[in-house]
Amino acid sequence: MAHLHTTCLKKCSTIFRVLCLWIAFTSCHKEDVLEGVDTQALFAPPTQAEIETVKADWKNRDLAVKGFRLEQAIPLSANGPLLQFVSFEVNNYRQYGALIIPPTEKPLPVYLSIYGYDNNNPVNQQTLRINTSQTDSIPFIYAIPALRGQTLVLTINGVEYRSPPSEGPHADAFDGATDDAIAFLNVIQAHFPQADVNKTAVRGGSRGGTVALLMAERDQRVKLAVGVAFPTDLIGLTAKNQRDPTYQNQFLQGLLNGSGSVAQTRQKMIASSPLFFCEFLPKTQIHFGADDKITPVQQGSLLSNKMHELGVGNQLEFYTYPGRSHTNIGQDNQELVSRIQTFLSQLF
Repeated sequence: MAHLHTTCLKKCSTIFRVLCLWIAFTSCHKEDVLEGVDTQALFAPPTQAEIETVKADWKNRDLAVKGFRLEQAIPLSANGPLLQFVSFEVNNYRQYGALIIPPTEKPLPVYLSIYGYDNNNPVNQQTLRINTSQTDSIPFIYAIPALRGQTLVLTINGVEYRSPPSEGPHADAFDGATDDAIAFLNVIQAHFPQADVNKTAVRGGSRGGTVALLMAERDQRVKLAVGVAFPTDLIGLTAKNQRDPTYQNQFLQGLLNGSGSVAQTRQKMIASSPLFFCEFLPKTQIHFGADDKITPVQQGSLLSNKMHELGVGNQLEFYTYPGRSHTNIGQDNQELVSRIQTFLSQLF
């Protein structure tokens, strides 16, 4: 019996070691998404030289107005605002956007609204309630770009209006989308004398918050920026979410299929991260849910800490909301709405 017991223990021990090795192997294999890639180099903090390379690249981009077309003009009431769909070209892609222009005798500020990103749904859908009976009910020109790879669907007072899909890669959702937003503002400046583009505010949620801040950093016509529940550091978030299809599609696809390099991937992540250019932000207000697991509140803290470190912390208002997540931060949140309205009223 003793001999049998010892034999069983040896067999069990062998099985246990094999099982441990198998678990260790499968765990490493599961986490090793970027096999053969130096992930320490890939996800290292950016050097100043890399940041300067991004800034130089931005300056060399051609975002001049090209191929402008007025696609549709729709009166929202007899003497009220006019809804206009326009299109234009950026990087040989035709882009679409919508403008809601109230009757005005003087140029009005521009309010750009940038919405989020869904890997599986290339639709920018917004629902608006507008008082069309009062000609002065909107103190600004409301501008909504579709952004590349997206269709813009507006529901205004219960009526749906839709643009064709903008051309370009949907997954180029940050740096490329910022090009689209800046080019859209160029279109507004060139073709809509009702707009005072030097008084522009931009607001966005989730991906839209990142684009809002990137646009504000790159374009001095933007005087106010608002971001809600959004990424500020796409290097850090991509490092933590390598297995997430959204991050893979937006940043890692070139490494996964062998068509891109570490340097190219890093440049795209850096150019998509407002954290690394925050010294150029105008007055900015940011909002994060304390329970947000998608864009954690630490993303806001990183930005706030960096701006204070650079001596521009007084440009930033930073708010957090206990019990709020990524999906419900704006739901019945009158405190958030009131803070944004008060902030934007500086311009309007």
